[in-house]
Amino acid sequence: MIFTKKTLPYLLIITFLFTCILGSSSTKAFAMSSKGSSKIAFHTDANNYSKSATTIDVTGTNPFDALVVELYKKGDSKFYKRIDVYKYGTYKVSFSLKGLKSGQYDVHVNSSWSYLSFHAELTNYLNVQR
Repeated sequence: MIFTKKTLPYLLIITFLFTCILGSSSTKAFAMSSKGSSKIAFHTDANNYSKSATTIDVTGTNPFDALVVELYKKGDSKFYKRIDVYKYGTYKVSFSLKGLKSGQYDVHVNSSWSYLSFHAELTNYLNVQR
């Protein structure tokens, strides 16, 4: 296929546009959100974690002075890892995937203020491959 001087600039422009559109996508578009209390709503950075992934990042808003972020394996009532957050406002915590086995995992966030308790968890399980 031979490109003439007239068609080559159009082909380059179209290629550039497709590259910009496809290259601008991020994992945040595929992030998992939470259900439960909207006061402590959060989301993860992805739904699926491949063998090359290193962490599960959880981002949310803390309207109080403390909350707990816990990682559970599906079918297990005991948390696998726990991170305490003592920060008002937006927070980001990371669970290391080192030593984590393949399977489905859930993230729970709990907080309390005075006599009120708040709970949120992921809408679906996270898939981890090792």
